Amino acid sequence: MALTKVIGAGIGTVTNQFADGNMAAGSVLQVVQSGAIDEVNHNSNQGTWADTNYTLAITPSATSSKILVHFHFPFAFKGTGTKLRGALRLNRTIASTTTLIWNTGSYVEAFHARDSGGTPDEFTSVANMSFLDSPSTTAATTYTVQQLVKADSGSSYALSHRSAYGGAMILTEVAG
Repeated sequence: MALTKVIGAGIGTVTNQFADGNMAAGSVLQVVQSGAIDEVNHNSNQGTWADTNYTLAITPSATSSKILVHFHFPFAFKGTGTKLRGALRLNRTIASTTTLIWNTGSYVEAFHARDSGGTPDEFTSVANMSFLDSPSTTAATTYTVQQLVKADSGSSYALSHRSAYGGAMILTEVAG
């Protein structure tokens, strides 16, 4: 939306024109980004979803707002075997109620490495996701990325690396 300068007499009083409630649909109302994430998260419990260190909260200003969730971080599966595989998913928590909102089918082979000629010991990549959520609330809303090591894989653990390695999580409130 472009801003316009109005010049002239008799235009009246302009009050609070740029308040969140007056912004057009699609306008960015706020952006929250994770700070430094210094620890590496290990998940060695095969077949069980575990929270990563990528979690961030935002408080929407209107129930009609959308939240654009974006995360990216280096991650790795380590182990021995003919395949290393696992997945990520995203939860939203509002007032102690957690809802699975991305990878809702809990697909467990989003990332994998298979080696027919030997045994891989590491698979690394950058996890990257954007998702537009409609939480329909003005309460604090927390988004948490979870990871899983597939139970029948040769993976012994998964790593979600620290922000110093290039990781971040960003939440953007968009007017509905």
